Amino acid sequence: MVFKKWWTLAMAGAGCVAAWSAGARDLTLDDAVQRTLERNTLLQAEGATATSLRHQATLDALAPPLTIGAELENVAGTGAVSGIHGAEATLRLGRVFELGGKRSARQDVGAAQVARQLNVVEQRRLDLAATATRRFIEVVAKQARLDQTARSLALANESRKAIAYRVQRGRSPDADLQLADLAVIRAELEREDAAHELDSARVALSVLWGQQAPDFEQARGSLDVLPEVPELAVLVDRLRGGPDYRSFELEAAQIDAQERLALTSSKPDLHTSLGVRRLEASDDQALVFSVSLPFGLSQRSTFAVEKQRAERERVEARRTEAQLDAYQSLYGRYQELQHARHEVETMRDRMIPVAEKALASTQAGYDDARFSFLQVAQTRAVLLGLQIEAIDAAARYHQLLADIERATAVSQGLTP
Repeated sequence: MVFKKWWTLAMAGAGCVAAWSAGARDLTLDDAVQRTLERNTLLQAEGATATSLRHQATLDALAPPLTIGAELENVAGTGAVSGIHGAEATLRLGRVFELGGKRSARQDVGAAQVARQLNVVEQRRLDLAATATRRFIEVVAKQARLDQTARSLALANESRKAIAYRVQRGRSPDADLQLADLAVIRAELEREDAAHELDSARVALSVLWGQQAPDFEQARGSLDVLPEVPELAVLVDRLRGGPDYRSFELEAAQIDAQERLALTSSKPDLHTSLGVRRLEASDDQALVFSVSLPFGLSQRSTFAVEKQRAERERVEARRTEAQLDAYQSLYGRYQELQHARHEVETMRDRMIPVAEKALASTQAGYDDARFSFLQVAQTRAVLLGLQIEAIDAAARYHQLLADIERATAVSQGLTP
């Protein structure tokens, strides 16, 4: 599978938004994708279906079997044929000779069915790789959010201690200490909420490879690096090389094979048999040969061919609609991606620095008794909110990137 992995560069190491130390039980993005592709039960089921179709194709490609039969005539009658005195026993060996290339046509149909299922396996692999990527990104984002809330709680506790000291010295009113207590409680709730969301995200990731309890400590990656993507026109060209487009080509190929099989049914098969007959009355033996051809098959073949042609029209109509939907979806994601990048860069380069300066000024004003602690708390909440929004926007950028990668990925040489 050729998965271009623009996002791998972004998730590879420590970053500014979220940095995590690499430990023995850290999980990388490549590890998450590999585990998912190796252990996911849905993918295993699709692979088993492909194996089943291979066996069915081999079975369908076999020539008609030989038949052996026996007949016993003129027994248990009356008069001259009473008992077994006039019995005639025949042992036959029969075979059907297929005409018109039916066996070859069946082989083509079987090969087309196997090719379609292998393409389904390929689609599932790409789907699961993209899902694992999105959920890995979600874990990294929740880790970053937990880290931010932990720092906010530590800062709230430090502020509460400083304000308690000021209140004891009579430099601040008792109301400031009460507000500081509320800030600590709010920070504790936010940290607890972030911890719960992280636990859920970790489980959502690990179940992709069949584990209910995650066995990794942290997802190692960064949301801070925003990789560039090709121009929209380049991505649109890549759409045509993916398995989603190819699925319609393979379905059309199967319909063509089924049409050829329907055409071969207009030629009748030759049914033959050769046997030996025992004539009990004269104590003699004789060879028996028979041949038969069904007739009236052309009308059945015509109807079957027309059915396949209607199926081809259906596939062509669906292909056109799917291509338009794929372009619209890619275009929308591409625009969202550009907006997410602009949002991250705006908050990181412009809004967060301003909020940090505002907090520093407000804190200095509070120390000089020019501002109330409520103003400090409000400014600090604004900064924390911007930091969380920046994490969410960066995660959204990487997830959109994974979606675009899935839609434009080209894979090769897949076997179940």
